[in-house]
Amino acid sequence: MKKVLLLMALIIAVLAFTACADTPAAPVAPAVTEDVAEPPAEEPAEETPADVVETNDEEAEPAAPSALQMDRIVLGTNAGFPPFEFIADAGQGRFGQYSGIDIAIGMRIAERLGAELVIHDAEFAGLIMELNAGTIDFIAAAMTIRPDRKEHVHFSTPYFTAMQYIVVPYADTTITSVEDLAGARIGVQLGTTGEFFVQDYVDYEDLLSYSLIAQGFMEMRRGGLDAIVVDSVVAMMFVNQHPDELRIIRDNDAFASEHYGIAVRHEDTDLLAVINEVLEEMLSGGEIDALFGYYSERLNQAE
Repeated sequence: MKKVLLLMALIIAVLAFTACADTPAAPVAPAVTEDVAEPPAEEPAEETPADVVETNDEEAEPAAPSALQMDRIVLGTNAGFPPFEFIADAGQGRFGQYSGIDIAIGMRIAERLGAELVIHDAEFAGLIMELNAGTIDFIAAAMTIRPDRKEHVHFSTPYFTAMQYIVVPYADTTITSVEDLAGARIGVQLGTTGEFFVQDYVDYEDLLSYSLIAQGFMEMRRGGLDAIVVDSVVAMMFVNQHPDELRIIRDNDAFASEHYGIAVRHEDTDLLAVINEVLEEMLSGGEIDALFGYYSERLNQAE
């Protein structure tokens, strides 16, 4: 009986060896790591370069995301104040139809937070009210840091310095300073430092406050305004586009320097810390200056 069992075992072993020799080996499956996702497909380049300032530091690492986590963040602005915020031609902006320095800053803040960015375009004069009502999360709108505004919001680190300029029709020779604005028909943007200044210090004949300052420049080109008081960067933008129709009057004795800041609610100190961190990085790297140069050149060539 033992001999029979031994013979049967020997036959089975031979058959198994033959089967293994005739069957090709199965391919080895690649190792799978569940925590590693495939890289996203590259998106087509947008009109505005994603990084205006390049770096040659190959060892530089991207900044770590903030500990403050938000799924969605709403930027409040008034998109009629180039080069800081404006509607791009044919909707080809840095973020959807929106473009400008403040839009670029807002994108960087949202990226740091790992949040979806939403743009809320509204009248400048109502932005602080909308912020404190919770409609928006922060204001990036070339907003001057003023004591009266500090009563309602916290401001970030200043990121740009400007002052007020007077713009007059090119042929006008009667206005050379703020004193000459007495009895004039003046245009300003609603809720801005320019409007406050004219209301407080100028004995004007008529003051027209526009929700978009471009409306004031259109009125001046039609002959309906004697002067416009507006931030220097915007004044230069419109005058450079219409050098034969408009010119700038600078009155350094009447106008002081002013600083732009990003505004948040008083209680949002964690968000303010992230915004300051982003701004300080962009300022120290020269990125905000580069953005200003880029948009100024682009907009000056628009017409």
